[in-house]
Amino acid sequence: MVGAKASITCPNLFSKLIMISGTPKLLNDIDYYGGFEQEDLDQLFDGMRSNYKAWCLGFASMVVGGDLESVLVQEFSWGIFNMRPDIALHVTQTIFLSHTRIILSLVIVPCHILQSFNDLAVLVAVFEHLQHNLGGKSIVKVMSMEGHLPQLTSPNIVIPILLRHIKYDIC
Repeated sequence: MVGAKASITCPNLFSKLIMISGTPKLLNDIDYYGGFEQEDLDQLFDGMRSNYKAWCLGFASMVVGGDLESVLVQEFSWGIFNMRPDIALHVTQTIFLSHTRIILSLVIVPCHILQSFNDLAVLVAVFEHLQHNLGGKSIVKVMSMEGHLPQLTSPNIVIPILLRHIKYDIC
């Protein structure tokens, strides 16, 4: 969504956007289902404050997908564990509480939306919302893998799809 904002500010720098597991808002609203209630997020943030190490491992398992013994889960967990807890909390709050739905219609460059078929953070309703509300042309490619970080968990699938979308022109 940072790229979407940048494309509005400097459209001449962008010929297209490719969004992997992109979402304009994770928090549910009256007319929008992002997947998380405020209570869920409060618990997430409280977990970070109370036992950061345990939160890192649990969050990594949830986001990456897989058991706690998975090498990818361990590596992702280690990466977030090495952040200062206060900074990690601020970054997590920024991600989970951000709201960019209001700018979607201003994004006029073509958008390629790449999405796992089963992503616990970005639900089908979210990428459908993106496709219907972006100002430019958009296409959705649902990839045959699970998880929120397919570029990490299934690079052998994501890289060829990404390369095709880099070359593909939907104008």
